[in-house]
Amino acid sequence: MTKRYDRRAFVLAYLAAQAEYSHGFSDDESDYNDALGTYRKRLLKGLESLFGLELTWDGISGRTDGSALFMLFSSAARNHLEIKSSGFLEGGLLIKVLERAGQDGPVLASMGRSLDLRDKLWESYVDTMDLVLGILLGERSDAVFTSDDLRGIGVDDTEPRES
Repeated sequence: MTKRYDRRAFVLAYLAAQAEYSHGFSDDESDYNDALGTYRKRLLKGLESLFGLELTWDGISGRTDGSALFMLFSSAARNHLEIKSSGFLEGGLLIKVLERAGQDGPVLASMGRSLDLRDKLWESYVDTMDLVLGILLGERSDAVFTSDDLRGIGVDDTEPRES
């Protein structure tokens, strides 16, 4: 299946390539984690090449208002990456304790609202990054590339699988 990469996909690739981004990694130290990290960085570099914009301070510096715009872009990225999941690794135990206390419904509903707000906040930062990236890209802001385009520059966009 050929994947399509628009500006939003470029933003998501940028986030996924950051060291603070842990989604999708195995809990164990593994070759898979190394392969996934390498894949994400390679995908970002490929998209930077196709879009003609390196998402670094040096890559932005030559653009009109690039520094100010990249400050906003990277700030939104940092904020997105700082939002953590619930932090509960053993939900089954927590639910049993709440059930015994007779408070499972209200507490879980409150936690659900928090998770919904977290997801909306994550999305709002991605929206901000997408809009700012559109300004930085200028004429290329509506460009869409495919897996074939990436392969054409030597980048395989096949995500590694955990074995």
